[in-house]
Amino acid sequence: MKQKLVSIIIPTFNRAHSVVEAIQSVKNQSYRTVQIIVIDDGSQDNTAEIVAQFKDVEYYYQENKGQAAARNLGLKYAKGEYLASLDSDDVWNEEFLTESIKCLEKHNLDFVFLNWTSTDEKETFLDFWERNKRWQSFISSRDGNWSLIDSKQLRRLFLIACPTPTSSLLLRRSSVNGWNESVVVADDWFLILDMVLSKPCFAAFTMEPHWLKRIFGDNIYDGRNILEVTANNLHDDRLMIRGLNSQLSYGEKFTLRKRLACNYLNFGRLNWKRENISKVVLYNVLKAFTLAPFGVSFYILEIFINHLKHRIKEMPPEKTAKKAKEIGGC
Repeated sequence: MKQKLVSIIIPTFNRAHSVVEAIQSVKNQSYRTVQIIVIDDGSQDNTAEIVAQFKDVEYYYQENKGQAAARNLGLKYAKGEYLASLDSDDVWNEEFLTESIKCLEKHNLDFVFLNWTSTDEKETFLDFWERNKRWQSFISSRDGNWSLIDSKQLRRLFLIACPTPTSSLLLRRSSVNGWNESVVVADDWFLILDMVLSKPCFAAFTMEPHWLKRIFGDNIYDGRNILEVTANNLHDDRLMIRGLNSQLSYGEKFTLRKRLACNYLNFGRLNWKRENISKVVLYNVLKAFTLAPFGVSFYILEIFINHLKHRIKEMPPEKTAKKAKEIGGC
């Protein structure tokens, strides 16, 4: 059977030192029918010279507009029935595409996403799915190592979290509407949310690691301090609520409002640590309770309980039993 074309978009900005490995990981795929598109988002290093060394790799340059705009430019040149976007600091295992397409075609899915490992070149980190077990409640059925998710569960899952870094995804081209260029860091999340809210979608994921996420000091998300991350989350959350509002049920709107409120609270708390009480702190805390008073209250209670559990866990054994009795009222 003739293989269907997969278009792979690799956006890059001053990544001459890592884009080579990203491209090579695509060329090393056991699935060979690929279109490789590198979008240079205004690099000032020798990226163009480096990419020119590869045959059959399309290279396009644009002034710096951000990763979402780079992916959208790549989308214009994509000819494949399937689509993927590999960040230029990540690398796929050789079977990434083969395993993805096999599952996607077998179950006629809109997209699949695959587990990963993370490294900062010094140590390896546990991935999102390994640390967060909430994924178990969203499985509709199983097929070997793959967990299938129906349209209803997909809506629930992606309204509370984004478990799919861009490099983890293989998508059916006809299901993709494009990336929102106003989003700062969560363009991958907005892309999937837009898909699953606009029509019934079906997907699958596997816990088996199939790619490596590399964390550098200047990653768009991992390389920022926590205050910048929270500020960006606030920006993107507000944008999501405005942009997706007409597609949301009342309960789904509450879910996004609660998330936004918790980010306001976190932003206020982080500013409090930095500069004590200020107008910025008071505004953000007040905004949080105005948006979702009960949601924020439960969020604070959850933080307190987790902090207490952590403290108890660190206690010497002889003190743990005593503290447990005090909490239980015994």
